[in-house]
Formats: sequence, C-alpha cells, structure tokens
Amino acid sequence: MSKIKLYKVTGESMLPTFRSGDYVLALKRRRIALDIGDVVVVQHPRFGTIIKRLTGITDGSTLLIAGDNRLASTPQPTLGSITPEQVIGKVIFHIAGQKTSVTHH
Repeated sequence: MSKIKLYKVTGESMLPTFRSGDYVLALKRRRIALDIGDVVVVQHPRFGTIIKRLTGITDGSTLLIAGDNRLASTPQPTLGSITPEQVIGKVIFHIAGQKTSVTHH
C-alpha cells in the first residue's frame, strides 16, 4: 500500500533544491526502491523528521544522507548512517512556496 504525504520544508539545508517554506510530497510505502541522489524524508533519532539527499548505500544496507547546502546543513558524520526503516518516504514532487511582497506607504 502506498501513501503520499505533504511535508513543509524549514531551514536552508537543502538550498538551492528546496527553500524554507516550500512543500514536498513524499511517497510512503513499506519497501521503497532508493537510489543515490534521491531526496528522502527520514525519521532521525536525534534530529526528528528531516529532508535530506541520499548520498551513499553501504555494504550493510545502511544509508548515508546529507543536505544539498553543505554550509547550512548538519554534517554527514554528525547525521551518521540510517537504516532503510528510518526512511519515511521518497520525495516525488516539489511545491515552491509563494513569495509575497508588501509595499509600505
């Protein structure tokens, strides 16, 4: 069974791919086929629900993740490796947040 869930992006760790205020749709299923380069939503034991890019898969089937904006993201060694079970979903669609301008008089 597949489900799609909406998540709001906060922070700058995934710039320029996603901006704070953007939304992503993630496909959630029991077994998700993942490839290096996919963007995933993860339930991290220390940082909670986070959006990161899959950067590696080790021999033991653990996953390495990192933010696209290395200057504003938690470093990969701090994030550590995660298990496939910690992946909540794979991002399949991006909804850019609206930029609103206000004129002061």
